Amino acid sequence: MILVLSGEGPTDIGARRPKETGWEFVPGPMAWIIDRLLDQPDKLDYSILGLHANGGDCVCFLNEGELSALRGPKPLLLPRVEDEPGSQYFRKGAFLLGKHAKVMATERNSPVIAAFFRDADGTRSTPRAEWKGKFDSMQSGFKMAEFRSGVPMVPRPKSEAWMLCGLFKHEDASRDCNGLEEEPGNDASPRSLKGQLEAHLGYQPTAEQQAGLVRSGQIDPELIDLPSFTAFRNELSMAYANAAAPLN
Repeated sequence: MILVLSGEGPTDIGARRPKETGWEFVPGPMAWIIDRLLDQPDKLDYSILGLHANGGDCVCFLNEGELSALRGPKPLLLPRVEDEPGSQYFRKGAFLLGKHAKVMATERNSPVIAAFFRDADGTRSTPRAEWKGKFDSMQSGFKMAEFRSGVPMVPRPKSEAWMLCGLFKHEDASRDCNGLEEEPGNDASPRSLKGQLEAHLGYQPTAEQQAGLVRSGQIDPELIDLPSFTAFRNELSMAYANAAAPLN
């Protein structure tokens, strides 16, 4: 199995850092959430990120610039669709990622899952209809690419909502997290999710520390109970089921 991942930065999917032999991918907390959900008896039953860290060539990471560069020198034209604001950007990204993943699956003769992470909104709370428009546009992009193992990963309004829910549920499994999706995404807001995460932990977590919360089990993806997370998790399960099917 190969994972093809695209995110926005080190505190979500992850980032590259230089090393003596070139570059290495450093998984962020969202990449570890994917890994933990796949590392189940009914799925891979092993850590694909752990295998990658031990030298396995099983993870391909594309940052925003690299993903955009896949469209080539000419503008990418996709069929016109009635969109929520900004959704065409999400559709194009999923289309490009799906095309790239499909080529990798053929060249490597291996099943591939592609996960496309983008926060729903980083400036304010996100109405559910707007979140759904962006999520649906990712599904549409993967479909246009004819890639059946693409996974939209769109927290509402941003990844800190998922992280906080995981922490809350670890402490009290009966706690209701749903209000987190109505909080502002703007980091400058007095009620920002980033600030709430820092206040709950008692420190400002680095990307590595956030990833560690998932690796250690302090944040268990199996316990995260938010509509935007459930939508992602269902897509990941379908992508896993489709990954072994022949590609068109």
